[in-house]
Amino acid sequence: MSDDKTKPTSVLQHIESALYVINQLCIGFVTIWISWTCLRQDLSGIRLHAWLVTFGFVFLMAEGMMCFYDGSWLTVRYSRNYKTAFHVVLQILGGGMGVAGCLIQLIRDDWSISVTLHARLGFAAFVLCLISLLSGLVAFLARCLSRTISPLVNKTFHVVLSFTAFVIAMMAQFYGYTQTGIFRGQGQDFVVLMQVVTMVLMVLTSIGAIKSLYQKIGSLAS
Repeated sequence: MSDDKTKPTSVLQHIESALYVINQLCIGFVTIWISWTCLRQDLSGIRLHAWLVTFGFVFLMAEGMMCFYDGSWLTVRYSRNYKTAFHVVLQILGGGMGVAGCLIQLIRDDWSISVTLHARLGFAAFVLCLISLLSGLVAFLARCLSRTISPLVNKTFHVVLSFTAFVIAMMAQFYGYTQTGIFRGQGQDFVVLMQVVTMVLMVLTSIGAIKSLYQKIGSLAS
């Protein structure tokens, strides 16, 4: 646990904490609803794909990205080392599930990519996620590789890659509600609601990553 002395809470910290709670509600809503929709029926084919990518990208990857977020009341009391450990575990699990979900769908489609925007974005997220996991491993071992690769440069590259992979995965999720047929019986209004909630959680989850990227670019520039 962190040994830092308690500091007065600013207005900005209150706002960040409120946004964090809203984001957790959005993540929970999407994850729980899709899990229930997929698990209450035969978990195979497109439903298995949908559940794996949702649980991996929407839940685990988003939670992993927010480990360092100042407004996270789940990790705010932990030291940097604990947050890094949580981040690594969640990203590996989330990225692994997301990649597995994409692989399952690629195998079902005989390794061909559909012309739909959902499929193309999903494939892009799949590739970027694989590279991001590799760059994350390098970032984790940055001190050992400091003579070969600058730790700051590598971590900056990792943040950019992970952020891009997450955003593309959320866009694929967005179009998946209308292009996969899973929600055909839910009604158009509910599909729109799912799309809006997904976009909200994408934006709120990205705040921490954008702040981190800004700080790292500032450090590189100086």
